Amino acid sequence: MRTAFGLAEFPQDARDPVLALGTFDGLHLGHRQVIGSAVARARAIGGAAATVTFEPHPLEVLRPSAEPVLLTTVEERLALFEQAGVDVAVVLPFGLEFSRIKAEVWLDEILLNALRAREIFAGSSYTFGHRREGTAPRLAEWGRAHDIPVHLIPAVLVSGEPVSSSRIRTALREGLVDEAARLLGRWYDLRSRVVTGSGRGRTIGFPTANLEMPPRKVLPARGVYATIADVGGRRYGSATNIGVRPTFGGTTLSVEAHLLEFQGGLVGETMTLSFVQQIRPERTFPGPEALVRQISADVARVRELLAAVGPGIM
Repeated sequence: MRTAFGLAEFPQDARDPVLALGTFDGLHLGHRQVIGSAVARARAIGGAAATVTFEPHPLEVLRPSAEPVLLTTVEERLALFEQAGVDVAVVLPFGLEFSRIKAEVWLDEILLNALRAREIFAGSSYTFGHRREGTAPRLAEWGRAHDIPVHLIPAVLVSGEPVSSSRIRTALREGLVDEAARLLGRWYDLRSRVVTGSGRGRTIGFPTANLEMPPRKVLPARGVYATIADVGGRRYGSATNIGVRPTFGGTTLSVEAHLLEFQGGLVGETMTLSFVQQIRPERTFPGPEALVRQISADVARVRELLAAVGPGIM
């Protein structure tokens, strides 16, 4: 897969580009339908399957908040695009000036002239242009006028409701990582570097790998989770705590993973944590002894849950 950072880098030799349009944060089940349809069509006509996404996420520019909104970093998104069979990924820089682009400019100057769209795929709720003045029906009408087939893909429904990035963010913030996985079509994960922690886990018999906090990605709610850790080319079952260590008077949020069947050091390694299910919310215990008893029960529950995931995890 080739990546174009900005319109000027779009490869001129990309033949008959079939565009998949959207931000595609999370690359959830609905996004997969749009991109998968574009890839299949590109293969059928001998063209290049191209995706368009943005960096930073438009929400980070238009509705800035202290609470992160990303489900996938741009690097993660690009890796998922490649897995989906995309030939060219276009990453457009998004800022306030870009947000003011008129709908007709997006259509005529970007989709037609810069990206040379042969066909276009987008979700049925797709919007574009300043203040979202452009709609999916307007895109389809423009396509008919320019002899560019536009395919609007209906929303994917799960439990009778459309899959959306905002729905996934809500599930994660409530600790419902298993629900988020149903909507994503895979486990939600965090990828970060292991850093030096306080060492308190080791003193109570449960050493942990402390992850550097990802500043822009949504964190699941505080609590203990059954997770799978990918690090050093191997996979381990793990019990992961997201919280502030209230039993010890902590105030700083951290992500700590206790890897099952592992001994050794991991500081400096890059780890990917995949969240399978929440075990319990964060709690304050009367002392270290009560905490150790609870962690032992948590680890036993994690083993039970991960045993159902499949071999090679524990």
